[in-house]
Amino acid sequence: MTAHGALYGLVLAGGRSSRMGQDKSQLSWDGKPLYRHMMSLLTQAGVDKVLISGSGFSIDDSVIEDVVPGRGPISGIHAALKRLQDGDRLLVIPVDMPLVPAKAIQILGGQQQACCFKGFNLPMILPVTIELRQAVETSIKSDNPRDYALWRLQQQLDGQAIPLPSSMADLFVNANTPEDWRDLVKKEVAKK
Repeated sequence: MTAHGALYGLVLAGGRSSRMGQDKSQLSWDGKPLYRHMMSLLTQAGVDKVLISGSGFSIDDSVIEDVVPGRGPISGIHAALKRLQDGDRLLVIPVDMPLVPAKAIQILGGQQQACCFKGFNLPMILPVTIELRQAVETSIKSDNPRDYALWRLQQQLDGQAIPLPSSMADLFVNANTPEDWRDLVKKEVAKK
């Protein structure tokens, strides 16, 4: 726990995975489902409590299902906010970025305002405030898909984009297709 409340992690694992052709969250990474790897990564980085956005996971009360589905990451953030108190902070990360180092998460976790790395909307840190709740509520009620964009949320919150350490630049890679996944696995094997 921090002086400002708890630091929560949110693994976004509720997407359709349509380009992958299968549920990304269940892909095997180091012998365990990818969502478990991402949850462990957040824990290693010092997050107080890890939540997972999605459905069909057989784990405790960490699973949060979208209240308003179909709005992308905003749906997961919206649902998570129902569990958090003002003063907490929410570190949001997609399920399909397994190479992100714990150090990057720690850098974001140390920020006290809405923040992401330059060039990347995720991962991001969001202080839980009335302003955040209002911005997310407005976005989720919109019929315009542009309003679900995370960069717009950052903009509304006067968020910062901090420089990504150059040593981490090639680790911020999403796996959206089977080819992307094969490339990520090759990178991981090469590191070992």
